[in-house]
Amino acid sequence: MIVKIEIKNKIYEKLINYAFQRSDAIMFVSRKDGLSPVELKKLNNTVENIKIKFRDSILKTRTGGYWVFTKVGNQRCGLEEKDPLGYDELFGVFFLKTSQLLKNYMLTNRNLYQWLNPKYPEDISFFKNGYCWLYSVAHEEMCEIYCDNIKEYEYLKSLGIKFVEEKFVPTLKQNLYYENYNIKD
Repeated sequence: MIVKIEIKNKIYEKLINYAFQRSDAIMFVSRKDGLSPVELKKLNNTVENIKIKFRDSILKTRTGGYWVFTKVGNQRCGLEEKDPLGYDELFGVFFLKTSQLLKNYMLTNRNLYQWLNPKYPEDISFFKNGYCWLYSVAHEEMCEIYCDNIKEYEYLKSLGIKFVEEKFVPTLKQNLYYENYNIKD
């Protein structure tokens, strides 16, 4: 379900609270493409601070120009999924186990579309059991939420989220983006 309005302030806070109830992991992306040397230094500091602050929550890190939106978007457009030579090193993708500390960090920002490099990581996505149920692309002001059922769809609408789709449209689980991040309790 494609989100139609900007998710900010109270709606953002309500969505983050809900997302942390529903999710077991969150994904961030650090994008080095198009940054000035000063911005790149700031981004590197941001990423290092996150790795230190959330070291006990890190489930998986990798490089590469593929993550939820790039995979979903490429599939929808019928594009090949290979990255150009050298492209992989421009993107850091990391998965963190949800926690109260991470939730508090997420609430320091008040707008889903303000999660932008170099100050913040971007393309925030929420996962449950390896499946992405919410992804965002801040610089494109895009968010898509895959509701499990009509009850969840109606609940999200009650939070103030408006969808492009005027009625609930189910998404088959096999069509969701999956990433193995191996949560160990």
